Amino acid sequence: MKLTLPPSSHYEYFSHLFHANHLIPFAEYTPSTEWDYPESDRKRFETLFLTDPSYYQDCRTLDLGCHTGYFSYIAKYLGAKSVHGVNARSYPLDVANFAYKELQQDNYKFDQGNIEDFDFLKSVCKDKDTLILTSVLEHLRNPYAIMEIISNSDIKNLMLESAVFSDEGDPAVKYYRQTTESPFTVFDGDKTEAFGSLPNVSWFDTILYQFGWKIEYHTVEHTFNKNWFGQPDLTKFPPRTHKTLTILCKKFSKTKINNNYET
Repeated sequence: MKLTLPPSSHYEYFSHLFHANHLIPFAEYTPSTEWDYPESDRKRFETLFLTDPSYYQDCRTLDLGCHTGYFSYIAKYLGAKSVHGVNARSYPLDVANFAYKELQQDNYKFDQGNIEDFDFLKSVCKDKDTLILTSVLEHLRNPYAIMEIISNSDIKNLMLESAVFSDEGDPAVKYYRQTTESPFTVFDGDKTEAFGSLPNVSWFDTILYQFGWKIEYHTVEHTFNKNWFGQPDLTKFPPRTHKTLTILCKKFSKTKINNNYET
């Protein structure tokens, strides 16, 4: 049976609940007859979820920085055993809980929390098979420590997407000051300043290998951000081109043979 993404009306519904700031039942919602997945989003979702369904099917799935939980929703729709979303802001989680109930999902939960609190991060990674980590690391101050904790946890499948500052050069991270004046931030409130980090592609390749991950899918896209989660007012966000790295990787399995390990 060929896997397909959830109906575009579901994606539009999640987007509407978030942008309209109004939780209406799905039965009362009228999808647009002409609306479909934005091309850039469809490509992202298909790459992450249709390349290899073994990454999430029948898996206990954790989505860090889940926003409204749509990545988790795709995983659940396509056969994840359970999903657990974590986000720093509260309203996107209200949308997630409401939409999942309306779309008759089960075995899910959403928690508000700061994944830069390392004790909290360790606790949510426990007893999980798969991690969805999309558009998160570039907003954090210490991506190395985050990846180390994830790698030392029970998680064995990693679905990663991150902005990168370059696809060339030796491993490096650039730090920048991010001002959170839009509704799409990891902080509640406006004009909160914090440092974010942008690794390059070589940094990810090196760190993942160091921490015992086998990269099975690896691509760098030059993404034009003309649309972000169905954002209706594009005048607020000037278009720009940036590089996005997508990686699917699994933990190396180690078998002891004659006092040596093979992978």
